[in-house]
Amino acid sequence: MSKAFFSARVFTGSGDHPWAEAVLIEGNVIAAVGSNDHVRQKCNENTVYYDLPGRFITPGLVDSHCHLLSVGQTLRMVNLRDLDSLEACLHVISQAVENAKPGQWIVGRCWNHHYWREKREPNRHDLDKIAPNNPIVMIRVCEHVCWVNSKALEIARITADTPDPAGGQIDREPGDYSPSGIIRETRDILERYIPEPAPDEQKQAMLDAQELFLKNGITCVHTCESLKEYEVVAAVEKEGNLKMRIYHLLPPDDLAEFDRRFFSNQIDNPKLWHGHTKLFADGSLGACTAHLHQPYIGSKTNVGIACQTPEQLLENIEFSYRMGRSVAIHAIGDKALTESINAISKARQRVPGDRRDRIEHMMLYQSEDLDRVKELNLTASIQPIFVSTDWKVAKQLWGENRCWNAHAWRSIENAGIPTIFGSDAPIEPVNPLLGIQAAMTRQDQHGQPASGWHPEQKLTLEAALMGFFKNAAWISNSEDKFGAIVPGKWADLSIFDQDLTTVPVHGIKDVKVEMTIVDGEIVYQK
Repeated sequence: MSKAFFSARVFTGSGDHPWAEAVLIEGNVIAAVGSNDHVRQKCNENTVYYDLPGRFITPGLVDSHCHLLSVGQTLRMVNLRDLDSLEACLHVISQAVENAKPGQWIVGRCWNHHYWREKREPNRHDLDKIAPNNPIVMIRVCEHVCWVNSKALEIARITADTPDPAGGQIDREPGDYSPSGIIRETRDILERYIPEPAPDEQKQAMLDAQELFLKNGITCVHTCESLKEYEVVAAVEKEGNLKMRIYHLLPPDDLAEFDRRFFSNQIDNPKLWHGHTKLFADGSLGACTAHLHQPYIGSKTNVGIACQTPEQLLENIEFSYRMGRSVAIHAIGDKALTESINAISKARQRVPGDRRDRIEHMMLYQSEDLDRVKELNLTASIQPIFVSTDWKVAKQLWGENRCWNAHAWRSIENAGIPTIFGSDAPIEPVNPLLGIQAAMTRQDQHGQPASGWHPEQKLTLEAALMGFFKNAAWISNSEDKFGAIVPGKWADLSIFDQDLTTVPVHGIKDVKVEMTIVDGEIVYQK
């Protein structure tokens, strides 16, 4: 069966013919694109017609950095997003405690002390007051910090004598060196004690996340998770319930086991495949663990946390290359980026090959490193929505002088560095229109700052849109299959109920998804 969509505003993403008004799908591929008359001539008696005046059609949008299973699991957790005080967070947590069984773990996420009235980080004593008997883990919005109570510390056997894990930090109380209840860059020392959901619950979490992404017009995600999460997705696919495309990034420790169990399953798989190793060079801005060349404002010594030594990073990159993978390195601070570039350059000399390496976030850089990123043909994996929550914090912690090179998307674009955009959900909401609006305005949800933060770094609508599909296909070794609305490509479309070229820029976030199409199938319709 074929489907034809007429009278819409179609952004094809093709340099030769970027705009059209109609698209024809035959089976699971694009058959024709152009004017209404041109496409109508290609239709037949079995074509289903959709007349869509005023609608906006793009190639299927790709979230190139998220955590798929975490999104579904977050829907079942205590939600502290956007709460403006410690008091408000404790109130929400206390409600979960009242409904919990004795000894049951209570897990939540998305607190952000930078926006609290109390203007301080929380501690275990705050939680002990409301939950002395239930272990509690509350994950900061950046996912790089845990806030826990004494019961959780007791179960995890974390005491004053527990040494800091490599690449992590257990904050201490003055005097007796007792854990304060804040743990940075080392969640696993706690999470290993939290009972895993049953297999059916994990599959349902994945399906819930899939539904949310499709509802927001996302046809494909690049998810950064472990082999355990890949197993869940593979099970959903085997049951015939995978409706979107998933490109999975794996940690280095999982590569050999993946190749033993799953490598043959991903050959020419149009819905689920893998090709990158995910590595960490540092932490996050809000947690003050992003690794910097110079200390954070207000500190003489804190330059963040390097999650790996330069030697360890080089070793992991070389191992990934030998295993046939490219690398995706989380690097938020400028020193983390420098060390990532150095390690990639050395590893490529030692292990030559075709590499499609990517830097995740690339939020802060030194000017001289921009040329090196270009020379190595690294892709910048960017989350534009971060600027709406980060700009005040960046000014406070990094200082205005450094911030000329923070979230500097136009400079990255002008340097000829390819970009891919994402949400980092569940850290930020799934909705790609929030990222598109942030890329164009560089403002927060209150429209501040009035002219945008460093407005010279704003992107056009076209550039913001293409960040969500243009290079996502190439970086995942699928450039011949998707990434534009041209004949022969996969029939993945995102259709919005308003023309984004005529909507006022501050109203883009309020536009709704009319329809999401993956592989020629309408998988979501308003």
